[in-house]
Amino acid sequence: MRKRRRLFGVLLIAVALVIMGLPVSEADAATSASDFVMEGSTLVRYRGTEKNVSVPDTVEVIGKNAFEDNVNVELVVLPNSVEKIESYAFWGCDNLDTVVLGRGLTSVGDYAFAGCGGLKQMSIPANVTSIGVQAFADCANMTDITIPEETRYIHESAFDGCARLTIHCDEGTVADAYAQAFYERQKEMPEYEDVPNYQPDNTDQEITPTPEPVPAPTSPPVSTEGDTLGSTSVVGNQAVIFVHSEEMNVIEPTSPPVPAPEVSMPSALTDLAELMGSMITVGPVTGIPKYTVVDGRIVADQAFYRDDSLEEVSLKQGITEIGQFAFARSALKKIEIPEGVTDIGYGAFYHCDSLESVSLPDSVMNVEPKAFTYTAMMENFLDGGTTFLVNGGVLLAYNGNSSQVFVPGGIRVIAAEVFAGHEEIESVRLPDSVLVVGEAAFEGCTGLRQVNLGSGVEQIKDRAFAGCSRLETVKLPASVQTAGVLAFGDAEVIYNGNRPEETYEISATRLSNEQYRDVEQESGQPGVTVVGAVPSSARLEGAARSYILNVEQKTDRSEVQTAWRRAMNGEMPENMAVYDLQLTDNSGIPLTKLGRSGLNVILPLPESLSGQELKMVTLDRNGQLEAVGVERVMLEGVECFRFRTTHLSLFGVYGVGPAESEIREVNVSMNSMSAGPGVMGTTENGTNKFLILKLILGAALLITGMGIFLPGVIRPKRRR
Repeated sequence: MRKRRRLFGVLLIAVALVIMGLPVSEADAATSASDFVMEGSTLVRYRGTEKNVSVPDTVEVIGKNAFEDNVNVELVVLPNSVEKIESYAFWGCDNLDTVVLGRGLTSVGDYAFAGCGGLKQMSIPANVTSIGVQAFADCANMTDITIPEETRYIHESAFDGCARLTIHCDEGTVADAYAQAFYERQKEMPEYEDVPNYQPDNTDQEITPTPEPVPAPTSPPVSTEGDTLGSTSVVGNQAVIFVHSEEMNVIEPTSPPVPAPEVSMPSALTDLAELMGSMITVGPVTGIPKYTVVDGRIVADQAFYRDDSLEEVSLKQGITEIGQFAFARSALKKIEIPEGVTDIGYGAFYHCDSLESVSLPDSVMNVEPKAFTYTAMMENFLDGGTTFLVNGGVLLAYNGNSSQVFVPGGIRVIAAEVFAGHEEIESVRLPDSVLVVGEAAFEGCTGLRQVNLGSGVEQIKDRAFAGCSRLETVKLPASVQTAGVLAFGDAEVIYNGNRPEETYEISATRLSNEQYRDVEQESGQPGVTVVGAVPSSARLEGAARSYILNVEQKTDRSEVQTAWRRAMNGEMPENMAVYDLQLTDNSGIPLTKLGRSGLNVILPLPESLSGQELKMVTLDRNGQLEAVGVERVMLEGVECFRFRTTHLSLFGVYGVGPAESEIREVNVSMNSMSAGPGVMGTTENGTNKFLILKLILGAALLITGMGIFLPGVIRPKRRR
């Protein structure tokens, strides 16, 4: 009997050791094997709804689209048996925040993790030799990735849109070379976010020669946003046609007076329109004509982007603003900017490599970052021996190395980023003529200790002295009227007059520029709370914190009416309902540019539009009309409309007759933004519940077995 008891004890101990040593992936997979659709050793589809997923160790390939658009999965563990992750495998898994890659992995395919906004960190195993096209593109919240020296090929676009990313790697490796180039390209991040289908000039270049043939990149899904038609420019988040003037070398105000505009198209586009129908469309979104010059005042954002026909341009009187990327990467060589222009937008002439001659008028008061970066004018200045580049009373660039800087008299405006990063500067003196200190003008001047702002300065823009760690105090003259967000960094501000009005620049309204806003740390579940509409729902792709979306139905529809008349040559539909949407974080600054992180919104439909086929429009930054895709849905038993946008503005929804399609019922699960503590399969501190359970069970069996096998140790014999 005693031998049998001890044998049973040994058996329990053996079972306990087996259970406690069992890999978590095997334990998890065993409970949900039916969720994995297999073809041989390839996982072709995961059809489960679990948040914690451990892939079985029989899988060698994660197939194309295997987890695509799965909004439930938050943690994935891949076993060592997985050798390859194919294209689009985890595309658009918004809530995926943790991925454990097995040691057997050798390649990460094209777009494999693209759009996984919840991913924050990842470590690439040593066996991975290649990372494909846009493999981690638009993982907006990814902050750290470790890449081993064994990785020999990284496509240039692998981490496009990862604005916060730091790449950890060994010096001298392929990953190191890639990282240096990546950080340089980060300077162009807003261009990537703003310009549809943006491709850098050197897209086809490889970081290093590929040691072995790499399969041709898989084409991304066909996009309905921002496709180029003919030779026209593209702007906004859908297909548009820019209506140009007849003489390309002289830009006339091409918008006719409101309210009776005449819309005309170049003959090539007219022919294209006839082929495609009365309105040019891409996917479900209708193209709406736009003007290169809006109402004779604004050169539209990206109006002449990459226009190879431009050489010499003379802007006509009446123009007040040159929009963002308006002439960027064009063949422009010379431009005359008339008196009356006050604002030159972000990247307005960015990478105009042949632009040598620019004449700025005395009316210019604002030159945004990157406006003239990589122009021939700027490059020639940097290669020369002059210290200050001044044009029309605007200081555009600085090329000195002195510890003491005396800005010359007569300068009215210090443009954005002029002195940024000059760590050698210890003191600065501005003349009384300076009226504006531009955005980030002295940002990162870590040696700066003393600033004399003169007596005439009126505006000090965002982050003007941010990152000046040795600057302890700044004395503001009584002339200062406005001061931007984080204008003085951590320095103490002494006011010689009234406290200036607080302002913010357009760059602070960009979602990805969180560091440009005075954002407080917070705890809690990331997501979007909608205020002003019930029932409603909103989901911001890749949200890493909490946001508030304020929705207001407007009674004043004049702005949309003006845009409609300009574009459509007629009155807007009488049944159009106009909404003002404002998204904010805890900084209180409205977020108008979301980059490629879309905001998905569901709002209740007005009774007047019930049962109708819907159309939707919005206004771009210049006040021009854009089309927005929209659909009817049911939420909590209420008829609603759903749409996706990448910018916030006024929106108009209207009916065009009885609806032909059936209405779909949706739920509010779209509010779930990313995994938080306490998700299925984990404890509050992130510990895997399956691991805990197997340890408890194993420990119990082990104690029982030892109690049987070693009774003298566990249960001491009673004395007689």
